[in-house]
Amino acid sequence: MRQARVARDQTIYVVRIISIYVTFYKAVISASYLIELGEGWPETLNIAEPERSREVLEILIRIRQHLIASGN
Repeated sequence: MRQARVARDQTIYVVRIISIYVTFYKAVISASYLIELGEGWPETLNIAEPERSREVLEILIRIRQHLIASGN
């Protein structure tokens, strides 16, 4: 008998070491996103389409601006 799996938020920690530089990353992947991945890649992450690529770049620009404004 197969048991149903319960999706939960997942936290991922990464350490990147390049030469003398060490960077630590932490990402929290929501349960709803993990469930969506089970159905295939989310439509908004299909960067093969020019309009979607533009959306991703705009989001990255906004993230950068937020980090600069907050002093991080």
